Amino acid sequence: MKPNTGEFITFGAAHIAALSLILVVALILVFLARFEKAKELIKPVRYTLAAVLIGNELIYIVGLLAKGLWTYKWGLPLQLCDLAIFAVVFSLIRHNQFIWEIAYFWGLGGTLQALLTPDLRVGFPDYIFFKFFLTHGCIIIGVFLLAAGIQRPIFSRSVRRIFIVTNVYAGFIALFNWLFDANYLYLCRKPTQPSALDFFGPWPVYLLGLELMLIVSLMIYYSPYYFLAQKRGVGQPL
Repeated sequence: MKPNTGEFITFGAAHIAALSLILVVALILVFLARFEKAKELIKPVRYTLAAVLIGNELIYIVGLLAKGLWTYKWGLPLQLCDLAIFAVVFSLIRHNQFIWEIAYFWGLGGTLQALLTPDLRVGFPDYIFFKFFLTHGCIIIGVFLLAAGIQRPIFSRSVRRIFIVTNVYAGFIALFNWLFDANYLYLCRKPTQPSALDFFGPWPVYLLGLELMLIVSLMIYYSPYYFLAQKRGVGQPL
């Protein structure tokens, strides 16, 4: 891992470049998946994305352990983005509706927010900068590919199911945070970098903001499926 080579600037040149690259790659892969003559390329691409996601995490964890920097207080894969990695990897290889729903909603809900307002202290070309955007970027690319390219389904019942699962999971994480003085899901403290939580007041008031963000984001990410079903004149299964 390289030493810190500069402070991260939200929506600075490096941040904008990383976001643009992720968007361009996602759009290209969606186009290829929908283009009949290029469909044969998508299967190895899916496996490659899955391998990059897992490999990137393993390299990061091994590096931290080797340097004695890993700690259970923030190093366990308990953030929504961390779990989205495993759900996206599984969904890239095979299909299970429930795991795909987790990949879709947690992948978009947690990862898009993280990409737009990264909790980063270091900028380009630090290793952590590359690791962060490679992981989060591949999650988004994978979700876009599966949703818009391969056209994996999301139903109205998916919204209710993920809402319940997310709140139950947050309850377990809150207990873990209390027992081990951690801050997973930012349930105890806000991110050090500016984020949407800054608009919702201090702890514990901003937890209500988190719940509101969950409801709104679930509806937003479900809306493309809803409007597509309405356009086709078919109802969404409950």
